[in-house]
Amino acid sequence: MNLTVIGGSAACPNPGGACSSYLVSHERFSLLLDCGPGSVPVLREHAKLRDIGTILTSHLHSDHTLDLVPFRYGLRHIPGGRGPRIPLWMPPGGENFMERLAQVFALGAEAEQPFFATEFDIAEFDPDATLQIGPFQIEFMPTHHFIDCWAVRLQAGGRQLVYLADSGYIEPLVEFAAGADVLICEATLPEEATGTPENSGHLTASQAGEIARRAGAGHLLLTHLWAEHDLGQIASDARANFSGAITIAQSGAQLVG
Repeated sequence: MNLTVIGGSAACPNPGGACSSYLVSHERFSLLLDCGPGSVPVLREHAKLRDIGTILTSHLHSDHTLDLVPFRYGLRHIPGGRGPRIPLWMPPGGENFMERLAQVFALGAEAEQPFFATEFDIAEFDPDATLQIGPFQIEFMPTHHFIDCWAVRLQAGGRQLVYLADSGYIEPLVEFAAGADVLICEATLPEEATGTPENSGHLTASQAGEIARRAGAGHLLLTHLWAEHDLGQIASDARANFSGAITIAQSGAQLVG
């Protein structure tokens, strides 16, 4: 299982980067986890849009979904001809979200036909069920965020990748991440923000490290980061609680699991 970080910025793209998006590949099948702003130009450095087997989104905040708009235009207009629709798996409420998003962007003649559905085969996943996509067996768990959000576990080839999406610290994250070969965990907040109610939907780096240690993760990928924060300090804060491998999620970083 190969992982390429497309973007690991928080809320808006950092300089030269992109918001949350991760390309996971196994047995020549590629799955894109989230598609935040700035994702498409970085993704095109690593894969053709038409070669993406499926897209899966953790929740509906714009910093995890907004580049579905340029992705749609790329699928429709990039020279070389159009292909079959790409499966787009959304969380509950995702189909309505895409319909409302289309009402904003579908202008002129585009408003006379389906906007996203011409390029994407849109469906909502059942968070209580196991989903099989290509070689990946996928499970979900609700996180603690400002809107409904789901952590994602991918299993293929005897390896496990866990993406905790956006969340404050809750005990079930540890169990869900147990035994992950690669754990993608946000580290949005400065350490002094720990425990403040208004920030309960995100984690600090030390909390990410604690989750990784308690879960027995092999490799911790710290993500959802601000360029304004000291990335070296973020890694050190995580290291205080986790002795395994740590990588900062910067566009283009690659891990082989």
